Amino acid sequence: MRWNWGILRSAVVLMAAALQVTACGVNDVVCPAVGWVTTITVRLEGDLTAVNDVQLCTPEGCSVTNPTSPQNASPKSAVPSSADDRSLAPSPFIASKASINTWLFTVSGPLPDEVTTHVSAKDGTLIAQQHSHLEWTRVGGSEQCGGQMATPPIILQLPVRQPATG
Repeated sequence: MRWNWGILRSAVVLMAAALQVTACGVNDVVCPAVGWVTTITVRLEGDLTAVNDVQLCTPEGCSVTNPTSPQNASPKSAVPSSADDRSLAPSPFIASKASINTWLFTVSGPLPDEVTTHVSAKDGTLIAQQHSHLEWTRVGGSEQCGGQMATPPIILQLPVRQPATG
């Protein structure tokens, strides 16, 4: 009889250990590799003739223009101009011009709740500026693993240009 209790006790201990090991994976979530990009769309309305650049800014910094986009390719935008430029923090957004009135900003950090959009002319003159609150919605992935988020486009109405008098 003593021998039977020893076997039974060993079996119970092994079963308890097996349950503990399998219980470790019950609540674990296996997430796929990150494979999404979150963008903010800025749509300009009104007189676009003087528009040269659109920037999106947060307290952490402003967007940089993607040096590989054909409209904005220049050696100056791809290479820092001095040693001081190399020490700057990375931009929270990468900008690319999608069409004559639409700019896309790829978010490269945490999703901002608020942004300021700056529209400037070729000479750097500020044409328009707008502060916007962003409402984010999950459009991919899950709460546990993360995933692509979306926000409605920012619509920025440009002022009407006065004709030059001469």
